[in-house]
Amino acid sequence: MLEEKLELFKNAFLESLVGNRKGDKPEETALLRERILKGKIGIVTNNKKKFTIAKKTISLFGIKNISQIEIPTEIFDLTEIPTLSKALAGRFFKNCNFYVARGRLGAPGSGALTIMIDEFGHVISAVTSPPHHLHKFSLETSVFLDIFRLLKRLGFTPSHNGITKRTKTVYSSLTPLKIAEKISEKKSIPLKNIRGKKLLIVGGYLDGIFFASILKDQFEKIHIFDIENSVLKLAELLGLKSFLPEKEFVYDVILDLTGFGGAICRDGKVSNFKGKMIISEVASGVQEFPKNGKPHFLLKLKKGKANTSGTMTLTVKTVRESAAKIEEIEGVLYAVPQLFFAESLLFNVKSAESFYELMEIPALTVSCKTETSLRTEDIDKKITEVIENFEFELERV
Repeated sequence: MLEEKLELFKNAFLESLVGNRKGDKPEETALLRERILKGKIGIVTNNKKKFTIAKKTISLFGIKNISQIEIPTEIFDLTEIPTLSKALAGRFFKNCNFYVARGRLGAPGSGALTIMIDEFGHVISAVTSPPHHLHKFSLETSVFLDIFRLLKRLGFTPSHNGITKRTKTVYSSLTPLKIAEKISEKKSIPLKNIRGKKLLIVGGYLDGIFFASILKDQFEKIHIFDIENSVLKLAELLGLKSFLPEKEFVYDVILDLTGFGGAICRDGKVSNFKGKMIISEVASGVQEFPKNGKPHFLLKLKKGKANTSGTMTLTVKTVRESAAKIEEIEGVLYAVPQLFFAESLLFNVKSAESFYELMEIPALTVSCKTETSLRTEDIDKKITEVIENFEFELERV
């Protein structure tokens, strides 16, 4: 049966040969997951601690056939991509279906690469992380986060036994970052009829980054300005190709997302940028956080209760409310929101990579009885229901 499914990969190669390939397909990624679950994985490392952490993390996803390929790996630091060289070398020492390695990305100082290849040398998944002196995580935390993301990017969701065999642990597939994106999508609805040639977004965190993608069909060019370089780096990590702002240009629309204590709007200007129309988000929710200056329109929270309408505020509230709702389900012991204060990594440590890594873990972890029918999809549904309760509006000043 599996051999028949492998025709999918053959067809993909043939599509590329004739120029008809349009991108990865869900069934192809699903087949990769199936092969990994049924296959044997070799972890190429002579570091016992690294192997133990990697094995335990991989096993969280229901993958059981894991072994260590213990060879000296320091020599691979002399190659162009040390980690890839480690993984490829593993094929000569043990017969496995997949090989996992973690080590240096490239030149000294370039950070880490965690990679999975198959027995033919094809790269199946890979993630990078910054140098240790930037992210400042322990080896254990770094390996856990990288292996977790390595599998999650293929659509794996962890689910495993709890403290005893009578309990199990189920995770959401939605991450804090994905929840923030969904909230930004809701927040952008009042802007769907705003169009023009050039849009300037002042304030990239977090709505600005998401709005640039959401509104891309409404403007010919979108520029982003943020005083924090780490925010612009985060935009790059999220695949955003933005244009730097032009001080002398008069923009059709300036979207000011700097919120409370942010940029001042005065005389058609935001941070000395000129705009024909200025829309400012007011961060007020239950509490009042007035906006400095006077824009043409205010983007406001219309429905939903939170101290502010800031996307991170609403993300935290969404996860907390979802946890409370899930704990009402029969058989659930407790629901744990995974809400690290990642903002300190972005704005204080200045590490966009570390922020991204912490925001890309499951938003909720639920402990329940083994016989409980709770699934990842059920947790995601509760989270989505909370998000759907938020509504926003544009108010003319």
